[in-house]
Amino acid sequence: MRGMIVAAGLLALLAGDASGQARVVTPSVTDEQVGPWVLTCKTDPMTDRSDCLLRHRLWLEMPDLQRAASVGVAFEIVLRDGQALPVVTARALSLSDPQRGALAVGGTAEMRLDTEAPILLPCTLEGRDAICAPEPGEGAGRASAILPETRRVLIRLKAPARAVTGGGSDDVLALDLSETPLAIALLKERASGQPPRVPTQSATSSFLEQLERMLRR
Repeated sequence: MRGMIVAAGLLALLAGDASGQARVVTPSVTDEQVGPWVLTCKTDPMTDRSDCLLRHRLWLEMPDLQRAASVGVAFEIVLRDGQALPVVTARALSLSDPQRGALAVGGTAEMRLDTEAPILLPCTLEGRDAICAPEPGEGAGRASAILPETRRVLIRLKAPARAVTGGGSDDVLALDLSETPLAIALLKERASGQPPRVPTQSATSSFLEQLERMLRR
């Protein structure tokens, strides 16, 4: 009888293993603060590839605190073609958030690093992120060269339908910078050094068309 009980127990255990779910391995996420900068890196456990974001700890426009996982408009540093570029971002756009999405539809930002001449940052849609960056060439080269020693940056956002965000289109926002060279060095060390992965052009175009329809309403 005892042997039958043990056998029944083993069969039940094997049946449980056969119908059970494998353990999910989630990407590891780390946050590190350097002066006013926050470096957030997410590492894929399959490839060990790290995608990192380096943003100023103060938002240019605050996230919607009434919505879970809401993201604001940020001042970031991204790696492009070997350069560390200052950019304005509105990430993780959704059709329920046309205010930030307006940046991706003909939006621009103006940026002034210390007392240098302003630099125009045209905005484009990369996947579901609106990225406002210096134009390749002289603008990007000048911004990359000046950024490490900059002590203050001024930003003015220009976007269609921006009035509905509650801020005036002529507002100039100021951020104090420090320890930027160290923050850039950490970004280059922790990140994979590759540009962010974006969806196919057809997917991006479809999302942009939907955003445009939302803004025209």
